[in-house]
Amino acid sequence: MATRLPPIALLQALRVLLATPRLAPPEGESGRIGADGPDALRIIGVGDSIIAGTGVRKLRDSLTAAYARLLHARVQRPVEWQVRGRNGATSASILRELVPTVPECDLYLISVGVNDVTRRVTPSAFGRNVSGIHDRLREKAPASAFLFAGVPPLERFPALPAPLGSLLGASARDLQQAAADALAGRPRTYCYCFPETVPPGDFARDGFHPAESAVSAWAGALLALTGQDEVASCSR
Repeated sequence: MATRLPPIALLQALRVLLATPRLAPPEGESGRIGADGPDALRIIGVGDSIIAGTGVRKLRDSLTAAYARLLHARVQRPVEWQVRGRNGATSASILRELVPTVPECDLYLISVGVNDVTRRVTPSAFGRNVSGIHDRLREKAPASAFLFAGVPPLERFPALPAPLGSLLGASARDLQQAAADALAGRPRTYCYCFPETVPPGDFARDGFHPAESAVSAWAGALLALTGQDEVASCSR
């Protein structure tokens, strides 16, 4: 079972829950970058509030759209993108409720983990769920690429005071490792890990979600990990 938070951290968690403003995701669910044509790459973001775009003002600035925009600039092909994200989604709810609704595409961009951390999901359960998400999506599109966007470093979230932030940050690293282990060795599968030296970036006013500048930097790091040529070859 997951380790319970010590009393002081539990009290802090309750205070954060009560004090943190609830941000709604921006409207919309899809977009296209580039001219009309039959050779567009298709990217679908699946996951939690990061995929839904919570923290940015326009969905075109969300992680999925930002990645699509950078990919288009590199490969000079149209890119169609859509998001299937939900505030508060965990790995279990994504696997159970969102994945069955997702169509096939060339690349699945997955964001999950923060809500599993706050709900104290064990690394073993998280790894099984991430593996299940991968397997179900790969069944839909066997040639697709699969990109796990990483579990963010919660100890750097302004909304989380010490020692709560440090404890949740350690749990996030455990889940990150579980995801990396679950996805290791799978073809066209990429698992991003936040470097220790990453700058904090800008946060939305809730101190919990990344703002536009941080999302853009994150998308750039994801593109560097996957390699644009590899993604572009998925639909050829």
